[in-house]
Amino acid sequence: MQNVVTNRVDQEEIQNERVEKVEWNKKVHGPRGIGGWLLVVFIGLLLSLLTVAIHLFNITLPALFSDSTIVRFETSYNADWTIYLTFDAVFKGGFALYCCYVIFRFLQKNPIVPRLMIILYYVNLIGVIIETCLLLTTVEAVSDNFNFSYWSIAQALAICIIWIPYFKLSDRVDNTFSDCWKS
Repeated sequence: MQNVVTNRVDQEEIQNERVEKVEWNKKVHGPRGIGGWLLVVFIGLLLSLLTVAIHLFNITLPALFSDSTIVRFETSYNADWTIYLTFDAVFKGGFALYCCYVIFRFLQKNPIVPRLMIILYYVNLIGVIIETCLLLTTVEAVSDNFNFSYWSIAQALAICIIWIPYFKLSDRVDNTFSDCWKS
């Protein structure tokens, strides 16, 4: 029993030692801060928020909630599209809110940001795949919609392949979003 208690005390001492903040040195620890490729990620996050909001408010919501035949003609809306448009509105609305949350945490340099970004990339890929499946079930979908949808899957997959390893392996990401550095 004493071994267990002693072992637990030793583990607590090790954890308490890790809490001490270390002086950051660029030559030893590598780059830190929102710069380099991390700046590209941040700009992409802002552009994603902007494009999702524009698509949501200019296309999806007007087509879903309008009885106007002009809006329905411009967005090629039909009663069969209700499920697709509802999913699109819910997904894009949630995605926009999540982007706002990630941007807020990103600017705070919160240690959870790498996980949030990886979740964002996976959710984007899954959402695009679901939208494509819903589009395939829509009777009146035209081939241009299918081509655009397949291209969206390819883009989301490429983004996952590039940026998820970056957030897992990058020294800049580790140094920027770590709370073990003295200011």
